[in-house]
Amino acid sequence: MFEKIRKSLLEKIESVDKKDLKDLQVTLMPDFFLDHFVIFDSLSDAIERIERIYMQKGGNIMGVSQTITQGGNAANTALSLAKLGIGSSLICKTDSIGFNLLNFFLGKNGIDLSSVKKDGKLALTTAIEFGKEKINVMIGDSGSVANFSFEELDEKDLEKISNSDMVCVLNWCHNREGTDLAKEVFKFAKKYNVKTFFDSGDPSSRENEIDSLLEKVIGSKVLDIFSLNENELRYFSKNKWLHSREDIISALYKLKEKIHARVDLHTEKFSLTISKDLIEMPSVRISRKYRSTGAGDIWNAGDIFGELLGFTDKERLLFANTLAACYISSQEAIPPTLDELKKFLLNHKSFKK
Repeated sequence: MFEKIRKSLLEKIESVDKKDLKDLQVTLMPDFFLDHFVIFDSLSDAIERIERIYMQKGGNIMGVSQTITQGGNAANTALSLAKLGIGSSLICKTDSIGFNLLNFFLGKNGIDLSSVKKDGKLALTTAIEFGKEKINVMIGDSGSVANFSFEELDEKDLEKISNSDMVCVLNWCHNREGTDLAKEVFKFAKKYNVKTFFDSGDPSSRENEIDSLLEKVIGSKVLDIFSLNENELRYFSKNKWLHSREDIISALYKLKEKIHARVDLHTEKFSLTISKDLIEMPSVRISRKYRSTGAGDIWNAGDIFGELLGFTDKERLLFANTLAACYISSQEAIPPTLDELKKFLLNHKSFKK
């Protein structure tokens, strides 16, 4: 069965006209972060080295691998969609330095940045990664993402949304105005039959606002697709004890009873989608993982791509799973192109008998 789905997905990818992809438009908001990665061998190694410098009243820790790249759920997903060939537009607020960085990281890949506001504050994240598992601790300054509201949108932004095939509101957890932003954007989009997509990000710091978000956005009929991971499911299902696949499926069913939208869930081992029926697809096994940060954004891009191209549920989940696997198993933190994804589907050992 799996091989049959892989073959049908490859046939659909092969038949895609890349010129038609550019006619598809996805508008995403409201976050761009500058991501700074600091990589340690282990948590104990990091604590030992930091404590030693602290106890000597300051100094340098030498030889720590570090990188700087684009970040933010909307920016990462927009970049991934653009690498796949879909037209994408980013709406966010930053400062002049942030806008120059956006041009460097995203603009050169064809992403429409005409709706980026330049009179705000750059958002930054320092992501400390530990060990081969790439477990990360993120330390963030939300900048202007923290209060990006519907009132920030001008007539050109609204026109862009109305002409889109899909509009995505992401990273609610960093945005104090996120509930009303999503509510109003989706309400407006539905006037023009635009598909709507929401991913909250980690809601743990705003647990007391989840009921309001469920009522105004996630449970509303103006939302078409709600994407989340198993950690986020713990909060939205109000079940913190999800230890097995069966626990996750049970919690997902209970959540779906409360909401109109299709729910798409991704985990390290499998992904699920539930509209009327529950569909499951195993994750792609990889021998080496270079990163975990950003994998959910790449998965979302694959999910959106499959939705817009009319893939079946199983094809869409396999496409999203493979896209994420291709990304985290690559030495470079650059989302895959459609050709690279096709090559991965054809040649990766996980797909060979």
